[in-house]
Amino acid sequence: MRKVLAVIMLLVMCSAAFGAAKFSKFPANGTCTADYVRYRESPDTESMILGRLFKGDRVRVLSQVEAEDGIWYEIEDPEDDESSVFVFGKYIRAGR
Repeated sequence: MRKVLAVIMLLVMCSAAFGAAKFSKFPANGTCTADYVRYRESPDTESMILGRLFKGDRVRVLSQVEAEDGIWYEIEDPEDDESSVFVFGKYIRAGR
């Protein structure tokens, strides 16, 4: 139990240190902070890559998902606004 809590605290601290986006409510507007950021079918690096975002791309953030490897954001699919995809939280910041 202590190890699990320690890992969670470490992930939270690392997210803050690397400037992970902080959203107060959803849906919200966000901006991609890097080039060639993969968006995926589910919040997992093993899931299918469906496309890429580029620095400055604007996205609509629908929700936040906490996974083993950190925070992921569910966003509107850039190619189909009736679907959603997932982006690792490190690459999305709040605002436009």
